[in-house]
Amino acid sequence: MSTCTTQLYGGAITTVLPLGFMDVSMLREVPDTQEVFVNSRTPQECAHAEDGLAENESIIIDLLQMVEAPSDDEALNVHIEDVTSLNGGDAWDTVKKETQPDGTITCILTESVHKWGKQDMRETLAICLALKRMKDVETDALISINVPLKAEEVELLSKTEEVKRLTASYDVLKNIVKEFKVLDKSLFA
Repeated sequence: MSTCTTQLYGGAITTVLPLGFMDVSMLREVPDTQEVFVNSRTPQECAHAEDGLAENESIIIDLLQMVEAPSDDEALNVHIEDVTSLNGGDAWDTVKKETQPDGTITCILTESVHKWGKQDMRETLAICLALKRMKDVETDALISINVPLKAEEVELLSKTEEVKRLTASYDVLKNIVKEFKVLDKSLFA
């Protein structure tokens, strides 16, 4: 997988992102707590890329006040409810859930959402989501990769078959988590 080390939050945090993802703040305003990247590769570039991604995924890294919850799983559920309600989704299904070696919880969710800019149309959105709890700075880092699914991918998923692009996105998420490094904790002061 071709990645590049990327500085986040003015260099206070670094991680790796796939090549060809553009910083959305170059196009529009992004909240201070977020870093947002969109896949800006052309269909031809995607066809030759080795990471398995298409051309319409987005990556969001959001630093949030730590949720007070009895367990990390319950904190994840609070964040999932927030994300799905912001997306206009009524409910979600969990396709996969794991705890990574560093304690970060990762999962894949699917939900039916309104298509961007077309309130009368719905699409199935898969979200590869990670909750990295940074208790020493009372912050939850929520890392998500949004993957709008094509009809044939939804059909495969309904049969519990592998959706290659979703598997690839989940692998990218786990790599982002693995390489996520806080270099300057004054960001949280």
